[in-house]
Amino acid sequence: MADVLVAQCLNGITIGLIFALVALGLTIVLGLMGVLNFAHGSFYMLGGYVTYTVFTTVGSFWLGLVAAMLVSGVVGVLLYLTIVRPLSQRSPLEALLALVGVSIIFLQLANTIWGPDPKLLPVPLGHVRIGMFGLDIHYPVYFLAAMGLSTVVLASMALLLRHTDIGIRCLAAIHDRQVASCMGVNVDRVSAVMFTIGMVVAGLAGGLAGPVFSVYPNMGIELIGMIFVITIVGGMGSIGGTVIAATIIAMTKSISSIYISGNLADILAFVVLLAILLLRPRGIMGIASVMDGR
Repeated sequence: MADVLVAQCLNGITIGLIFALVALGLTIVLGLMGVLNFAHGSFYMLGGYVTYTVFTTVGSFWLGLVAAMLVSGVVGVLLYLTIVRPLSQRSPLEALLALVGVSIIFLQLANTIWGPDPKLLPVPLGHVRIGMFGLDIHYPVYFLAAMGLSTVVLASMALLLRHTDIGIRCLAAIHDRQVASCMGVNVDRVSAVMFTIGMVVAGLAGGLAGPVFSVYPNMGIELIGMIFVITIVGGMGSIGGTVIAATIIAMTKSISSIYISGNLADILAFVVLLAILLLRPRGIMGIASVMDGR
């Protein structure tokens, strides 16, 4: 049982970090622009399919991840210029409805291009034996690699936000958009850059998730509800809060699935996050002005 518990904990950390990558772009866009990007999960799905396509074409999973980030970035720029920016100054409901429509378009295109059946990506890199402290686990090296890569990306985003000009301007706009604009921050340009980065990271997460789950048209829509909860519970604009919330939900699901059914594990994970939100309405590490209105 100890072997299973440790393996499930490692699984939970890996999946939690992938969830955090997806939620990262959503939390920044929501905090920065006030836009509920319901199409965000579509970029997670797009990244998975691009990775799968490149892998089946040239046989390189890692090249597929690079392609997933590039394609997601290009499509993200187009979405920002054509839909998000024009609607960001209008009613939040209009932008939400438009982005729901975009997610449906992505879903139907995926069904048309790749078909409704799940696409399986093999788990690369083989297994490693963990034989310490009385454990005897043969664990996929890929999960450890995905864990490490996700950590590097999240740490890089934290450095970007805290130690670069555009990152500091982004945090200023998240804290108070109007004051930041009056102080000379080009909020539109910052929004465009951060929106694109968010889509690139979501595409990377979709590619990383391919060998862990599978790639299928509904994967983004199924995940988006959980990502919204992670975003709110973690706190808008907070990478640390997002990682904590994503890890909590993934660990809760992973460990509880040993003892109860998968559906009940999903319910328990949401109950835990909602309990945190009741105790701390601004989220774990949320910026006060984001949740209190402007």
